[in-house]
Amino acid sequence: MRKSDLQEAYLGLGSTYRALGEYDKSYDVYQRAINRFPDNAALQVFYSMTLFNLNKHEQAMKILLNLLVSTSKDPEIKTFEKSILFYADKLNQRFS
Repeated sequence: MRKSDLQEAYLGLGSTYRALGEYDKSYDVYQRAINRFPDNAALQVFYSMTLFNLNKHEQAMKILLNLLVSTSKDPEIKTFEKSILFYADKLNQRFS
């Protein structure tokens, strides 16, 4: 099996479990997949959807914000890259 086929298989299986409401199974599939293919952004996006379904909103947002910064060429995103990354894991923190 080619590397790309295996990545697509992980993504498809995890997505199917998530769509069926089997969030824990989806979580386990994506954990294994991301450990094996940590640079696959699509796996991380679908994993964040599962995290959302498991009420792990902060973790899901952190993943998505990091991906946004690392993949975007938008000049406005790049302008605020440091701020976005700083706040990515502090979304519920107050700074007073």
